Amino acid sequence: MMEDFRFSVLIPVYIKEDIVFFKEAIESILHQTLLPDEIVIVEDGPLSDEMYTLLSKYKNDHPLLFQRVVLPVNMGMGKAMNEGLNHCRYKWVARMDSDDIARPYRFEKQINYLKNHPEVDALGALIEEFKAVPGDLGLIRQLPEKHDEITVYCRNRSPVNHMTIVYKKECAQLAGGYWDKKILEDYNLWYQMIKRGYKFANLQEVLMDARVGNNMIGRRHGIGYLKAEYGFFRQMKADNFITSAVFIRNIMYRIFLRTMPKRVLQLIYFRFLRERKSV
Repeated sequence: MMEDFRFSVLIPVYIKEDIVFFKEAIESILHQTLLPDEIVIVEDGPLSDEMYTLLSKYKNDHPLLFQRVVLPVNMGMGKAMNEGLNHCRYKWVARMDSDDIARPYRFEKQINYLKNHPEVDALGALIEEFKAVPGDLGLIRQLPEKHDEITVYCRNRSPVNHMTIVYKKECAQLAGGYWDKKILEDYNLWYQMIKRGYKFANLQEVLMDARVGNNMIGRRHGIGYLKAEYGFFRQMKADNFITSAVFIRNIMYRIFLRTMPKRVLQLIYFRFLRERKSV
């Protein structure tokens, strides 16, 4: 029997959002070859007057499509996402970031894949990163396709591009949802879902253009981030998901990354941790 493949799109926003980037993200959803059944916007604390005006316009223009979830104070991505999940009305939830751009066929391709692969509980895709306009960097985050490969990859790095994921709401919530530590929120969720036996896949196609500005490197730098990673991988080791050798390797590698100058980290990030698109 065919499952229900209606889906929600979940997007958190907060005070520092760029209104132009946000509008580009929303317009990329509204021009999909397969439209979502609802777009859930989580307002994580007070927003700018300009953002309120734009959100009101979208709600007035598409009253049945847009749902606004208002949080009175800023709670951070993890708590905002969990609150948003509670308000999503459909079985499947697609993630979008507020400054990225979905390619027109993104949802059609992912939903068709899920219809043809009923064993899959969460489906990601590849991203092409850009700085000013899509295509200006030509960098692709390549990830493994099949569940077993994704599980192995998860022992070292996040195995899914968060802004591309479509997952079963129930599976994410039964796995504990997003944690509230404000670091590694999505990586921890993928780990918890994999640990519970939920099946993943990644389409081997770029379906999102992902913006890499907004201090992306800065957020992944410093002792605070390193401490969070240490605790995360220590939990993996305690769960026997990784060996002691893998734990030590992961931590040593991250000590190197998180303590080097940001300019050097940026060079490594774009030169070695991404695949350059062939012309």
